[in-house]
Amino acid sequence: MLDNDVINQYDGLIFDMDGTVIDTMPSHAKAWEMVGQHFGYPFNGNLLYEMGGAPVKTIALEMMKRHAMPLDQLNNVIELKREYGKELIMKHATLLPAANVVRSFYSKKPLALGTGSHRAMTEILLDKFDFEKYFSAIVTAEDIQNHKPAPDTFLRCAELIKVKPQRCLVFEDGDLGIQAGLRAGMDVFDVRVNKLLRDTSC
Repeated sequence: MLDNDVINQYDGLIFDMDGTVIDTMPSHAKAWEMVGQHFGYPFNGNLLYEMGGAPVKTIALEMMKRHAMPLDQLNNVIELKREYGKELIMKHATLLPAANVVRSFYSKKPLALGTGSHRAMTEILLDKFDFEKYFSAIVTAEDIQNHKPAPDTFLRCAELIKVKPQRCLVFEDGDLGIQAGLRAGMDVFDVRVNKLLRDTSC
């Protein structure tokens, strides 16, 4: 994990949730496979890792297109995924090392959560670990129009915690989320490889 001296250089910290603060990805992947089994299609949960940070509707559409599943089943697929996902996550979700950063910097810097998950699932997870209290702002899939890799999620977080984007550090585990953070003009810490990334295109 990133050294505290480096983190202290930033005015605000923004965290992705799934796969960054809370380990939900295996549960989500399993839920997608269970949905596929229910409808008779071989959904591959690994697609979730390719699309980490995308909202459930985007992932559902891609799953269905890849397996030529009729799109009129979209709402049923999403509903069942949320049902299976909630059940598995409540049993198996655990905290990841970035959760320690959240605890360490609570009340020292404004903290925000920027997730592609829908609000109901976000609240369930934060309640499970009593983590909602740590965040000054929470931005979910319902709160913005353009999802990761668009920068909107993280720009909204920065706006809510009243910190300039360039003074924020994003913690992420997904390629789409990393792109979103860099496009927002923020530095990004990739928790998968413990690497600090900066947008060098400017």
